Amino acid sequence: MGLRSLRISTLPTRSYSDSDSDSTCDSVGPEEDKDFPVEILPHLYLGNAANSEDREALARHRIQYILNVTPDLPNVFESAGSIKYMQIPISDHWSQNLASFFPQAIQFIEEARSSDKGVLVHCLAGVSRSVTITVAYLMHKCSLSLNDAFNLVRSRKSNIAPNFHFMEQLHSFEKELRDRGDRSNRGNDQRCIGACRPGGPCNCPAPSFLSPIDLGLSPDSGIEFDRWASSTPAE
Repeated sequence: MGLRSLRISTLPTRSYSDSDSDSTCDSVGPEEDKDFPVEILPHLYLGNAANSEDREALARHRIQYILNVTPDLPNVFESAGSIKYMQIPISDHWSQNLASFFPQAIQFIEEARSSDKGVLVHCLAGVSRSVTITVAYLMHKCSLSLNDAFNLVRSRKSNIAPNFHFMEQLHSFEKELRDRGDRSNRGNDQRCIGACRPGGPCNCPAPSFLSPIDLGLSPDSGIEFDRWASSTPAE
């Protein structure tokens, strides 16, 4: 299954432009951040840089673990010792190998959730890098396809847009999981997410989706659908 078979749900979206600058990638308008951090699974939150500095929000969600997916944003409360940090020094750029950090990130998230502690995964704007890590965790932990994991996150937070190369890395990760026998590819018939807790089964039905060709867009940061589809060989 190639990237062109990825199907995305019909939630409202925005367009994002590619940039080599970490300060401009992952950017969204402030009005879209008002509900951050977003709870994806029990104890797993997806957010942005501002959330990582919001002591009130961290306390409210019992967040004691923070996964910082940027090379330069500070771990604000690290010196206080009340929050455990992991930092992945990756920019939102085509040259970056975020997949090489998937195992450590998954282990870090699982450590928090298995202890019933909140974990915040954040990048600059909560759109690309942190979303990629979150999707990879769902694929591994809940035995979801890339399609279902992506759409689960998007059902919680509509303005996600991992860059094209991170999507390719997720596609390779899906194949790796399948080849290892870690998951069975049951597509849209999978059960997922609402009750996905550490050590427990996922047992809520997956939503229905339209393909990106129906919508005329891709889940990529600024890649037009015709470029995205034509660049991906069929399998």
